[in-house]
Amino acid sequence: MQPPFNTMNRYLKRLLDIGGAVMALIVFSPLFVVMAYMVKRDSKGPILYKQIRVGLNGVHFNALKFRTMKVSNDNDGITSVDKIANRVTKSGVVLRKYRLDELPQFWNILKGDMSLVGPRPQIPKYIPIYPDIYDKIHSVRPGMTGLATIKFHEVEERMLHAAGDNAEHMYTYKILPRKFHYNLFYVRNHNICFDIMILWWTVRAILGKR
Repeated sequence: MQPPFNTMNRYLKRLLDIGGAVMALIVFSPLFVVMAYMVKRDSKGPILYKQIRVGLNGVHFNALKFRTMKVSNDNDGITSVDKIANRVTKSGVVLRKYRLDELPQFWNILKGDMSLVGPRPQIPKYIPIYPDIYDKIHSVRPGMTGLATIKFHEVEERMLHAAGDNAEHMYTYKILPRKFHYNLFYVRNHNICFDIMILWWTVRAILGKR
């Protein structure tokens, strides 16, 4: 049986998620229409991109994003930043820069797949590489933002670009272990006040402030 504090914190966190997701879906609904038009205008394909991610207790779910790249049959994963950049559409550049492509994930939050704050959900291929670590990370819902997201807001892209064709190795064995430090810290210390603080840091990071 969970202690009363943990139980209350879990309920408050879920209330914050539902309230925040509903408010965001209402406020951003006009923007959704504009972004949907931009995505459809730039290239053929669906407006939304669905990717299988691993969530709470290792359960798989479809994470939603506005499509920012031309449709391709390439497997999930990172090959090189240059190859990915060549597939990004004009609207995709803008959506990625300000993380607007992730706004549909408010629907994932409302469904209970995700939380506003938590470790970013990972694609299945990386889980077997670090099974013990991901067992701990999957004890909480994945989030739209988190400590690792803020810390690597711009650093990750620079590291991958510098790695060139070795971007996959860089991500798997250099970037992920550094992210684990922040994700595991969150798993051990998360609470409603910490979540609110991380949300505030995220807004500042998007606006280009430290």
